[in-house]
Formats: sequence, C-alpha cells, structure tokens
Amino acid sequence: FHHGDRIAQLIEVVGARVVYLPPYSPDLNRIEKCWAWLKSRIRKHLRAATPLRDAMETVLKQAAS
Repeated sequence: FHHGDRIAQLIEVVGARVVYLPPYSPDLNRIEKCWAWLKSRIRKHLRAATPLRDAMETVLKQAAS
C-alpha cells in the first residue's frame, strides 16, 4: 500500500518523505536473543528428564535473578 506511486505522490505534495525500515533482522533484535537463551536452557533441563513445566519454572527463576 505505502509503496505505491499514488501514495508517494501524496506524500511528496505535503513535503514529506517515506523512510523505510530495514529488513527484519532477528540477530539485531534483543528479544530474539532472550528467547534463544531461554529455549537453550529449557532444553538442557529437558535432557535431564525434567518435566517441561518444572524446567520452565527453573529457567525463568534463573532469568529473573
């Protein structure tokens, strides 16, 4: 929608310009690093035959401290 020629014309008429965001980069998104850390820690607990709920509780407590 906002990439169309008509929209570009309307934006130029009022003296503004569109600045596009860069493509999505999960490696630059801090929350993605947090999720990756949590998932890896939970997987470690699951390998020890810990129930999922217990593993999640343990890891989230570690993350909060």
